[in-house]
Amino acid sequence: MEEFQEDIHRIRELLAANREGMSITDISSRLKINRNTVAKYMEILQIQGAADGRKRGTSKVFFLTERIPALSLKKVCSRPYFVVDMDGMICDTNHEFCTLAGMTADQLMRQSTETVPIRLTDGTALLNLIKTALKGSEQRARAQIRQGERFVPVILFLIPVVFQDGRPGVALVADPENLPSGPRRRSHPADDLLELLDDEMEYVVRRTAEGITRYVNETYCRAVGKTQEELLGRPFKPLVSPEDAVRIQEHLARLTVKYPVGTIEYKAVMANGELRYQRWQDRALFNARGELDTINSFGIDITEQVIASQKLKKAHETLEESIVQRTEELRDINRQLYGEIAERERIEEQLLLAQFAMDKATDIVFWIGLDGRIRYANDVAATELLYEKSGLIDSFFGDVVGGYSREEWDWLWKDLKKGGQVSRETYLVKKDSARVPADVRLTYFEYRGKEFVYCSSRNLSERIRMDQALKEANKKLNVYSSIARHDIQNKITVLLAYLGRTKKAVTDPRLLDYLGHQEQAAKAIRTEINLTRDFKDMGIDPPEWQDVSTLISEVAGRYAVIPSRISIDLPRVEIYADSKLEHVLDRLLERSLENEDQNLEIRVSYRVSDGKLLIIFENNGPGYRPEEKEGIFELKSDGSGNRELYIAREILSLTGITLAENGEFGKGARFEVKVPETYYRFVPGTA
Repeated sequence: MEEFQEDIHRIRELLAANREGMSITDISSRLKINRNTVAKYMEILQIQGAADGRKRGTSKVFFLTERIPALSLKKVCSRPYFVVDMDGMICDTNHEFCTLAGMTADQLMRQSTETVPIRLTDGTALLNLIKTALKGSEQRARAQIRQGERFVPVILFLIPVVFQDGRPGVALVADPENLPSGPRRRSHPADDLLELLDDEMEYVVRRTAEGITRYVNETYCRAVGKTQEELLGRPFKPLVSPEDAVRIQEHLARLTVKYPVGTIEYKAVMANGELRYQRWQDRALFNARGELDTINSFGIDITEQVIASQKLKKAHETLEESIVQRTEELRDINRQLYGEIAERERIEEQLLLAQFAMDKATDIVFWIGLDGRIRYANDVAATELLYEKSGLIDSFFGDVVGGYSREEWDWLWKDLKKGGQVSRETYLVKKDSARVPADVRLTYFEYRGKEFVYCSSRNLSERIRMDQALKEANKKLNVYSSIARHDIQNKITVLLAYLGRTKKAVTDPRLLDYLGHQEQAAKAIRTEINLTRDFKDMGIDPPEWQDVSTLISEVAGRYAVIPSRISIDLPRVEIYADSKLEHVLDRLLERSLENEDQNLEIRVSYRVSDGKLLIIFENNGPGYRPEEKEGIFELKSDGSGNRELYIAREILSLTGITLAENGEFGKGARFEVKVPETYYRFVPGTA
């Protein structure tokens, strides 16, 4: 620690002997101390306020400063003052300054200098002078301190100080300019004018035609950092750029007897190195011969106005750019809007076309809401049912379409919402209560958050009349075919009897062979005739919706001797099939039970695959060999084969239902009835 203090003491002595300042390299070389160590010591001296540094060329030199201890001010200074630290915060003041500023110590302490009601008369920022004084250079300026509604002129001294911890600060001492009580001596009118000019904020310069300075006021001297003695008698050359220097010369050259006054603005470098904007008004004075004699120049600092103007211009440019950008954005939005309008017009046109097509459709169309009430009805619905279209709207669906109660509608909606479709042959109720047979199809839709059921219906009156006519024709054909079949059967019986007698009377082998072939042909004809008897009622009645689960239960009940051997796992489901469906189911159960094994069991089940319904009849018998599977449904020309399964398959095929055997040999027979998607429907609440 002692060596540390000794080195600092040696540095202080060296700097005291070299008042112009020394660099770190010079100090290190002279005192034989490591350069980094010297740099550390200089930082300590700067923190203590004992030394300061400034740039000299490309290097920095350090020199001692004589700062007054901040604590000593109260003992030696009786004038109003306050002290600020490196951050520009007030850390001390005296009673005199509080009285002068009309404030209390509490209102000043730890506050920024901006809160002090003081301003420099030349417009210089107080903070700039404080920054200069913090570097160790005493400053002086004229200022005004506000007291209520008036301003008190003062001379403001900015004195560098040092605090106990070594940090630098500045004491601002105010010297009020009190006038003497007696009248002032007026030596010459021009002196009073010059003193008045010194109190003005503008810069005042008077120069000869050759540019030699004859007068400058104190405000300008402080601005350029020189004394009047340094400026008077020398050429007036403000520190400006070469371009501005040329502009100034051209400006002065334009001053004439006719136009003696001119104004110019330029940038000049101030004493603290700050670049400031100035506006000068030059007035040329000419002698009686019209020759330039003197130029009086009045300048003012317009930096704040220029900066504000630049900011305003920048803001204006930014605003214009923003307007251009927003305009382009609005154009893009307008283009998008026009595109959307065109698209909406196209969609609206399509919707109108769809609405027109829906209104003019040949089928009856309803849209039904969740509550079962009609939201839309097309023209055909109103015409067929003898309603006005407005009379159908909000009517309950079941009041127009028979077979749908209010209770049934609730579970029907839930079933349709799951993705199903309901198709039913029922009737429509006209306004005069007349009933019209109709085919009704219901489908659930959701569009843009709105739910509804689409109902399409077709009047079946014409089809029923045609079916009835066809049925009557089929009955007549069946009567005729029955008579013809009976006659043919009788004739075949007679033919076979004569052939039998002839065979007994003939001994010629060749003739017997001929007779055998004739007898065989006659028997084949009788088989074909019997087959037409089995088909005589097929298709005579139109297909209808039939509860297949109920029919299977009824057929299974006929085999009462073995009820425990038949299990049925089938919900209530209706299929659209020929009226002979019960005969088909009976044949399938009979075929599954034809094995004499007492342990044989039959299971009837179902499943839905790819939208199609499979009704499965399977047993645990031996089943069929692969080569036998297709043959069990064939009817051969000699009358052999399974006629019952052949007929069952033909009956089912009338409505697109298929029948196949898909069992595995050795594990049991498996008959599968496959019903197309639109030809079956589960009874609600059972699937």
